[in-house]
Amino acid sequence: MDQLFNDPLFQSAFLPFVVSLIVALILRPHGWVWAGLSAVAGFAATAYVLTGFELFPLRSDRKILLLGGIAVGLGLLLDLLPWRRAAPGLLFVAAVAAALWLVWPRFRFMDGWQLWALAIAGPAYVAWLVVSCEALRDKALQADSVVFALSLGTGLSALLGATALYGQLASAIAAAVGARLLLQFLNKPVAAGSVMLVPLVAVNALLGLGAVVYAKLPWYSLLLLALIPLLMRVPLSAAMPRWLLTMVTVLIACVPAALAIFLTWREAGAPPI
Repeated sequence: MDQLFNDPLFQSAFLPFVVSLIVALILRPHGWVWAGLSAVAGFAATAYVLTGFELFPLRSDRKILLLGGIAVGLGLLLDLLPWRRAAPGLLFVAAVAAALWLVWPRFRFMDGWQLWALAIAGPAYVAWLVVSCEALRDKALQADSVVFALSLGTGLSALLGATALYGQLASAIAAAVGARLLLQFLNKPVAAGSVMLVPLVAVNALLGLGAVVYAKLPWYSLLLLALIPLLMRVPLSAAMPRWLLTMVTVLIACVPAALAIFLTWREAGAPPI
């Protein structure tokens, strides 16, 4: 049993997929607010196996998990309370603060344009992804597709950038959302809501930023990943069969992710495992 739980494929693919699928099937009848927790549950299962939810001492990965937990509560509040007009501004401020807290230790070793580039570009990347993806909260298929593609691109790029833990965490999100996409494929939409989008997108964005700052992920990979929410605005015919619409939407979202993975591979080489 210990050998199974220590298998990276089990930790980052099978476990989050199964947990997310079970929770989605259980919570789906209770409404979209709660159904969005399915992918969060799948990711949490992997995070527990990999880290035991230990928070101290506060390393970068533990900061990201702590911020993800806070983001779950924030997303749930946005779903339950009538704060929609204030949501973009609130999420922007929260995302900027989270990004600055993550990269703050690096500021001591930088000055000049490098310091300002990190202080501006890093928070801008996180804030853009969180705010733009959260706008898809009422569109179940686009929400799942954007998180899946972002997770896949971040996870495999982080793995190539010599950050195995970051890669496993992001890949676990992709697997968890993959379970939801399976239900979309079977013509059973499972709405996302802010309770899924805010924490999972925030974690992905912070993992990507952390992989650039603390490892070897090329910064331009993040530029490609930032295009994913824009592609979810591409209009598609609602007359398509549900299974075809699901496949096309996911493939469109995965184009920038695939390019990011390829360019990271060209820069960093094969993964260190």
